[in-house]
Amino acid sequence: MVLTEATGLLCVLIGGYALARPLSIRSYPRADEWKADPEQATQEQRASAAMTAFFAILGGLTLIVLGVLGFGP
Repeated sequence: MVLTEATGLLCVLIGGYALARPLSIRSYPRADEWKADPEQATQEQRASAAMTAFFAILGGLTLIVLGVLGFGP
């Protein structure tokens, strides 16, 4: 049971990191987009990081709830 909650907590932490530092996770815009229009690329990167964080946190919370309810390995 603990493995499920620990995995969920790890997902929540990853999502929190992506929200806190959106420009330090894997770059979504290509390198030529960063050179052509850095401001637009920054906005795309922030949006991508927010979506990644949302789904990581949502998945993590789901795993924590499933683990607490006893539906884990």
